[in-house]
Amino acid sequence: MKLENFLWTCILFLLFAVITLLNVTGKIFYFLHPRLFIYSVFASVMLFILFLFEIYKMFKAKIHHHYKVKLLPYFMFLLFILTCAVYEFDNSTQNIVKNKEANLTVAIMSKGEGFGEGVINVDSKNYLDVMEELTNNLDKYVGREIIIEGFVYRNKDFSKNQFVVARMLVTCCAADAQIVGLMVDAGLNIKDNSWVRVRGYIKRGSYDNQQIPVIEAKSIDLIKKPKEEYIYP
Repeated sequence: MKLENFLWTCILFLLFAVITLLNVTGKIFYFLHPRLFIYSVFASVMLFILFLFEIYKMFKAKIHHHYKVKLLPYFMFLLFILTCAVYEFDNSTQNIVKNKEANLTVAIMSKGEGFGEGVINVDSKNYLDVMEELTNNLDKYVGREIIIEGFVYRNKDFSKNQFVVARMLVTCCAADAQIVGLMVDAGLNIKDNSWVRVRGYIKRGSYDNQQIPVIEAKSIDLIKKPKEEYIYP
């Protein structure tokens, strides 16, 4: 039995266990788009097959007592396993946004449909459509009432009473995540990263020398973080 066989067998089993656990618990969606889930399941199955193959090789190999083992090839696999073990899933959004800024002047590519009369209720399904429609046809919606949920985020140049009611948009995986949302003018200072429900009226505003939709807040309520934090195109 070679030590290399034993190490690879252990690593393959740990990789299989970690990815399977992420798949079963749904935490894999913190890292990738749901449409890629099938590939994660496929990876889990293949890792299990490789694990069985290494078990077979391990017991078929002859015993060697004197040889050197290079540990470097195993390092990246162990690093991934360790990262998954200590990753703070509850603070996933906060960790991603640390080095990002909300871009309020670029339209999100979606179907951007119009809305009927009454209050505009924004949810995960129509989030991007609302962003697109308000950006392209702001004049139609000035004065309309809107309700939207998200986390509080501020660019560095915002005032204390300004924030973006934001969500994380994931196109492929967490690496390409971007912050999308609407700027809010509020009469109070809300703590960053708090999840809130904002109710207010749409008005014209400007940011980075471009016209943008802004919500004049009528009420802001703290809410629990949703089970699915991200939105997907």
